[in-house]
Amino acid sequence: MKKIIAIFMIIFSLILSLSCNNKTNSSESMENTEDKIIYVGIDAAFPPFGYLDNGNIAGFDYDIMNEIAKLTDMKVEFNQMQFAGLLPALQTKKIDVIIAGMTVTEERKEFVNFSETYYVSSQVILVHRDNNDITNFDNLEGKNVGTVIGTTGDVVMTENEKVNTKKFDTGAQAVLSLKEKKIDAIVFDKEPCKNFAKYNEEIKLIDSDSVQEDYAIAVRKEDISLLENINRGISIIMTNGTYENLIEKNFK
Repeated sequence: MKKIIAIFMIIFSLILSLSCNNKTNSSESMENTEDKIIYVGIDAAFPPFGYLDNGNIAGFDYDIMNEIAKLTDMKVEFNQMQFAGLLPALQTKKIDVIIAGMTVTEERKEFVNFSETYYVSSQVILVHRDNNDITNFDNLEGKNVGTVIGTTGDVVMTENEKVNTKKFDTGAQAVLSLKEKKIDAIVFDKEPCKNFAKYNEEIKLIDSDSVQEDYAIAVRKEDISLLENINRGISIIMTNGTYENLIEKNFK
């Protein structure tokens, strides 16, 4: 009988110990989740989606991510970097999220998971105001065309063997080269090009027909919970009037 009681007490002690450990681990996990900072990669040379305002990051992407963070109780910290460095930074876990006017492509889907679409864009052409020869994408054959490394325009123009692609780190660098007539045109996303044309009298925008593309937020494949939070935030923003307000604020 004493042996049975002793065995029972040992089993009971083990169960109690495991229960306490599970509660402790659960508590620690919850605490870590609440305290975790989500590092967000953003391109601050991509106005009006991302830019620097008196040294501070601003823009549509910045506002969208901040609203998502508020709605989902996430703590976010933004890291500005060139567009071409965003995906490598995500894969090496230097950042956890990318929001940078990134187009959803099948190639990128192999490495990351994308959120729901938060903006629809297209590719357009910028030329010098003196240039009347380029009116559509067919006219780019044989021309020196500037692109921003890693962007959709860069991919499309690089694949076109009839175009001489000149690659730049930022749109601003490409625009400067265009103004100095070192290149014939730039192929880039529509809203940034509208912004560049608005503030640079020497260049003009050619809004030729091009396939629409979806912008979405990228996370690592394994970060399922993070993606669900982001999608939940996007869904709320799209239906509570916030999205329209941010469009009005950033795309005047």
